[in-house]
Amino acid sequence: MLNGKIGKVVIESKDITQTHIKELKKFIIYVNGKEVGLAFYFEGRGYYSPWLEIDYSPWLRKEGIENEFFEFIYNFLPPGGKLFVTYVRDKETKEMLFKGYSPVDTPLGFSLLKAGFTWFKDWYYPEGGNEGSPKLQANKPLSKDEEIRQLRQLLDEVKREYVRKFIENKLAQG
Repeated sequence: MLNGKIGKVVIESKDITQTHIKELKKFIIYVNGKEVGLAFYFEGRGYYSPWLEIDYSPWLRKEGIENEFFEFIYNFLPPGGKLFVTYVRDKETKEMLFKGYSPVDTPLGFSLLKAGFTWFKDWYYPEGGNEGSPKLQANKPLSKDEEIRQLRQLLDEVKREYVRKFIENKLAQG
């Protein structure tokens, strides 16, 4: 599962459990020895892309290591992989989404963007009843061309100037 180091961030997976679905594992993520949250990793099957879901506690942002954590996750997922991050304990992200901001304008979404994710969706009403809490979905682009297309599309959605500038700088870098 998730085990490794990026900068000052040491990531560990503990209590790994096989679920009733052979490609799906459940575990708890720890960063620097402190619990981040429960996670599920689906390794993919056929045309279903791998995905990771984290019942996230945003204490990493307060300690200034959230960007490194999500960068590690980004590097863990293959192109086209999906990340789902709950935001029920992230008051600022939740409030901004309720006010109509783009997921990328929120603190959580901006951290995901800086990690490399380029497509976002707010799952405020998870479908089907078994998907759990409201969450942000962030997808890793399949290719450089897809990354550029998705970043251009994000420019139409964002309201915060510093987010717009970050996206414009990424596009200028090619």
